[in-house]
Amino acid sequence: MSSPEDRNTRTALWQGFHHAWEYNHRLNRFGSYVRIHQNGPSPAKLVVGHTAASGTGNDMAHFAEFVTDVSSARGVAFQSGVVEVTAECQRGDLTPFIVRVDDLDLAPELHNRDVYTLVLNGFDLYAAAHSEKLVTFDLEITDPTVTAAGTKIRFRAIGNLKFDCRSPECQLLPLRLESERCDRRRQRSDAACHREDIADAAQDLASPGMPEPRDKRGIDRHKVDRAAHWLKRKVQQLTGVEEVKRSIIGEDGDTLRRRLFRLFGREFYFRFLKWRFSAPYVLRVHYLIIAGDREALTVTESPRIEHAYTWGLDDEIRLEDIGTVELSVPCDDPAEYAVNTLAFKHIYLDVVFDEELGSEDPIQWGMGMHMLEWHMAIRDISTCDHKVTAKLDLFYKNWSEAMNEVITLTTWGAVRAAGRAGVAARLALLQMREATSNGQHYLPGRIYWPGGGLSARSDPRARWEQVLPEPQEVEA
Repeated sequence: MSSPEDRNTRTALWQGFHHAWEYNHRLNRFGSYVRIHQNGPSPAKLVVGHTAASGTGNDMAHFAEFVTDVSSARGVAFQSGVVEVTAECQRGDLTPFIVRVDDLDLAPELHNRDVYTLVLNGFDLYAAAHSEKLVTFDLEITDPTVTAAGTKIRFRAIGNLKFDCRSPECQLLPLRLESERCDRRRQRSDAACHREDIADAAQDLASPGMPEPRDKRGIDRHKVDRAAHWLKRKVQQLTGVEEVKRSIIGEDGDTLRRRLFRLFGREFYFRFLKWRFSAPYVLRVHYLIIAGDREALTVTESPRIEHAYTWGLDDEIRLEDIGTVELSVPCDDPAEYAVNTLAFKHIYLDVVFDEELGSEDPIQWGMGMHMLEWHMAIRDISTCDHKVTAKLDLFYKNWSEAMNEVITLTTWGAVRAAGRAGVAARLALLQMREATSNGQHYLPGRIYWPGGGLSARSDPRARWEQVLPEPQEVEA
């Protein structure tokens, strides 16, 4: 049941990424995606994107995007979109999320087709507040349900996120030094500025805990207790430790300010900020709906492909040695189809710090580690008899020998850690009987991020995008 005209017949299938920092970092922003812009009857504009931002240290990200373009797909149509979710990730806890898409209107070209499927067309994950260390990234797109006589669709984007950061750049007590003028214009005179100091001094002189002349031998236990109580009270008064503790673990979001000293007409304060044990992250999920006639489109899903490995502090691991899995998907005879290619349905990463083997960081604990590299890509797709084969890169890396060459005083936190990684994916094999493709595109790029704890949520420096050329431009 082909439509008279298939307008949405050009797309790009996201097939993953390679990503490597020059030294390891927390995750401020990370993304890889394809977005498709359809404007009227003109051909769709295919935009490939990558995002990257580190936490404290500045660095250069080196990456590559893998995509396959498809055009002139007779009897097949495409519709892309983006959904978004904010996950309030408690440190060290697995945080599930679900995005429900109900009663989404299908474009007319997708109405009343025989075959419907959804694939991931990428993602973009960024910290809404502060950067943490990624432990688990789990993202899956469900199979669709078509309703309203083939004009609407519903599906889910589900998964889990886990972050954990207990090394110095995350765990130190948040402090801020502040100052303000102390003059008559603010109805606060110099005498008022000294009022607290004078009151404290008077209290000290009158304190019952001060030593008294003794008229007998031995230790007066009551006087020692009073002296100890006075000393404890003064320490608490000086540091505000009880109030600080309440601001850290209390339910309120108030901050606390403690006066330090006055100099040149200004008062200086330490502001103790509430110590939050959660990290909100925003995840944007790019999806692609594919609809086709039974004789034009065949979809075969692969089983879950899993890969696991460990590493220590001495021997560097490499993608070419342990990071690639050979896969084979049985299918209809590929020779009967013009396009035979693969896309992601589910991607999974879980990395855990090995506390037994440890880290070079003397005060590292918890599950999280800095990320140096993450590779998740389908490449080298080929056909043979009744199957499609490919190489699937499933690789995470925490440290390298080379990263020590770029460590400076501002990047002191980049240290080795031992750990284990579990990486997995589930794929969809897409076979289109009449379509055109220029094959897989390999698009390398670089992103420089200045670090400094800057927010990357809307900073253009954290984003790289490239438009795929029109088919006729490739042929020329």
